[in-house]
Amino acid sequence: MSRPFDVRLPLEQAYLREAMLAVELLDPVTLERVSHGVKVTAVGLTSTPIVNFGGLFVWLKQPTTNFQKLIIEPGTWPFERMEIPVAQVQRPLHTVELKPLANYPFTPGITAIRGSLYEKTVQLGKPPEPIAGATIRLEWLHEDNVSWIPSPATAVTNAKGDFTTILRFAPVEVPAQNAQGKMSIRLFAKRAAGGEKHHEFQLPHGRVADQTYAWD
Repeated sequence: MSRPFDVRLPLEQAYLREAMLAVELLDPVTLERVSHGVKVTAVGLTSTPIVNFGGLFVWLKQPTTNFQKLIIEPGTWPFERMEIPVAQVQRPLHTVELKPLANYPFTPGITAIRGSLYEKTVQLGKPPEPIAGATIRLEWLHEDNVSWIPSPATAVTNAKGDFTTILRFAPVEVPAQNAQGKMSIRLFAKRAAGGEKHHEFQLPHGRVADQTYAWD
């Protein structure tokens, strides 16, 4: 007896064979695909995407002259809204790692930073001046105590200067840790208009830390 889903596989393969563009959305922590409850719009294309059985957003072949950008609206998911200009969209398959919000439900064992970036150190009685649109990236010290390994995940500060970013390790990657189980981390902040600074500090492995950083 054939399995119920056998008759559906050729349909999905046909979608991929005739696809002009397929978009894959990934949870940056679990690396699982996200499709339900998310809206993906290809501005300038005449059709809406088909969500195939693998969780890809697929647009069938059509003219792309007016294709401008992708807009990803996460709905109730704890991810940021994203806009990706057409020049950065890879075809036929474009993979997007979604960016977690501060309310993302991190599970134990995840190393992450929920932070804020300001122009100056916060002073009593004075509101902080946030730095928006800055790209945040992390590096961590390898167990050889020599090599600094860049984390693939990046973040961009919002209008309030807030960001959330994670450290993800491959199975063979082992960070150096001191006697308290803390890792050496470098956080780099690059302004949208240029200029980059970094700060080195200790972060407990497998913990989520709340940090405030000042450009000065």
